[in-house]
Amino acid sequence: MTTFANDIETIAAIGGYEDTDDVLEEAIRELLRRRPELRTSLAIEKYRTGAVSLNRAAELAGMSTESFKDELADRGISRTAGFLDADDRKRELDEFGG
Repeated sequence: MTTFANDIETIAAIGGYEDTDDVLEEAIRELLRRRPELRTSLAIEKYRTGAVSLNRAAELAGMSTESFKDELADRGISRTAGFLDADDRKRELDEFGG
């Protein structure tokens, strides 16, 4: 086991966490709080792959739906990306460079 994994286990034990997943979840939440651009990119990727709706992605990004739509447009991402079937989504992703 790596030192990093040992550190996570130790933090879980001394920090009152239920398990190491709880430690990682809090660490990611804090990372996204400190780096809003990363939070926005994560929300866009979730929307682009169809994992979340447009409204949910905007919420995850901490933006209004209109601002999120603008962000998608600025990045050249079609707003239909989250509503395509698997084959069409793959084709669009390939065209997009994903």
